[in-house]
Amino acid sequence: MTSTATRRATAPRRTASTRRKQPAPDSTWWSRRWTRALESLGATYPNPRLPRGRTLARQGAVQGLTVRPGEVIARVELAKTGYDVTLRLPVFDDAEWSAGVRVLAGQLRHAASLLEGRMPEDIDDTLGKAGLALFPRRGELSSHCDCRDGGDPCSHGAAVHYAFADALQDNPFLLPALRGRSGERLLAELRAARSGGPADASADASTAPEAVTASELPASVAYFTGGDLSAVPLHPQPPADPARRLRRLGPPPGGSPADAELLAAAVERAAAHAWRTAGGST
Repeated sequence: MTSTATRRATAPRRTASTRRKQPAPDSTWWSRRWTRALESLGATYPNPRLPRGRTLARQGAVQGLTVRPGEVIARVELAKTGYDVTLRLPVFDDAEWSAGVRVLAGQLRHAASLLEGRMPEDIDDTLGKAGLALFPRRGELSSHCDCRDGGDPCSHGAAVHYAFADALQDNPFLLPALRGRSGERLLAELRAARSGGPADASADASTAPEAVTASELPASVAYFTGGDLSAVPLHPQPPADPARRLRRLGPPPGGSPADAELLAAAVERAAAHAWRTAGGST
């Protein structure tokens, strides 16, 4: 079944164009990791189906790639026939996603990266605290094709794997969508968790980060540089939008949108002062 191409994970059903002839040289780490997971099987169990699948994907044979919770479906069109392929990966239930959102929201850089449309490289390390992993674990991923080859994956299934990796390069939110959470819902839940919104009662409270007040941090440790700062080469650049990430994160816990704007304005003033100081003016 052919569907309209899209690059945004904004609904339970996802589609992605697969006409790119070969992977872009600056492919993202999350795209490469999906490909490595597939090719590691070929390294352990020599599988000639993988290079054939890679060739099919590069030739644009994969059509109508669609991502929905638990499944990637596509049709591999050959010269005289075509095959329907389904990749399957278990989805997380609501309780698991609630626990996952809690640990992600506890890492400011993770929340900021996701809100900017990027996948943090150690996201599975953080999700591991909730017993989860976005990328497939051993034995989780399976495929089905209506061809006669009994391999898992067959060359057509491998082609869909490579096409999905190519789609991931442009839209990392296809991966959480495959695990059962659309990009929009995941980001909304992250914002709610960061701003102190209602928490899911099924989430494990033990996964919440432990709070440490500034007064508990010894200055000799918290601000120790470990070397001569004058030896560090500096190449300052004027801040384009210093409060952009802050605004993406939404209001602070217990705060209002007006509080968030006050904080953003303070950040902008601090950035402007820092730039003037770096330039030698006061």
